[in-house]
Amino acid sequence: MITADEAIQRFAAAIARVDPRLELDRGAVRYVREPYPGVEFGLRLGGAGALLFMPEADLVADDWLDRLVRRFEAARNYLAKFPQAATRPGGRS
Repeated sequence: MITADEAIQRFAAAIARVDPRLELDRGAVRYVREPYPGVEFGLRLGGAGALLFMPEADLVADDWLDRLVRRFEAARNYLAKFPQAATRPGGRS
């Protein structure tokens, strides 16, 4: 089982490679066992946000960084489609 602190460190490494505008909601990081083991976490791009899930298998694999980079690229592309992604929370650009 991966700890929330370990997951946060790995998320930060992947986010740094993908897009520094992505913000991890560290308070929303939590390990879950059911229905699949992994980590739930919040991710924001500007004012757009989502609660996402990362399978534990991706976090503990030997190629975890490559796996996380691909998943965070997909998350960024998803969040970028929302108009709120261009503004900061609170409506500031």
